[in-house]
Amino acid sequence: MVQAQAMMAQANRDVAPRPHQQVTTTASRLRYFTRINPPIFYGSKVDKDPQEFLDEVYKVLYAMGVSSSKNAELASYQLKDMAQTWYVQWRDNRPLRGGLVTWKIFKAAFLYLFFPREIREKKVTEFINLHQGGKSVHE
Repeated sequence: MVQAQAMMAQANRDVAPRPHQQVTTTASRLRYFTRINPPIFYGSKVDKDPQEFLDEVYKVLYAMGVSSSKNAELASYQLKDMAQTWYVQWRDNRPLRGGLVTWKIFKAAFLYLFFPREIREKKVTEFINLHQGGKSVHE
């Protein structure tokens, strides 16, 4: 009986969380994410489509099965130069009660700055007026 209790106590010690387990999990998630080579967004290159960046990064994150708040954290790692500066300032200036930065919140803020409504509307108009073989998109 004493031996069984000792074995049970040892098993419980083995299952206890390690102090750096969260750090290790985050680090391994980041390592795996960057190995897949998701796109990088600089924010200063006008030929780079911000929606395409989000779509491509999201595909990787979705395939990894990452939570909504971790999605934003990992996506922000792919922001460089001007985009990274924006993200750090935006994140640090959010109200304390704003809660975690989820994918939905990150995406809305990102598109608001890097893909303004005027440009989106212009793209929609271009799409609507697109013709192929003498027929419009609607036709």
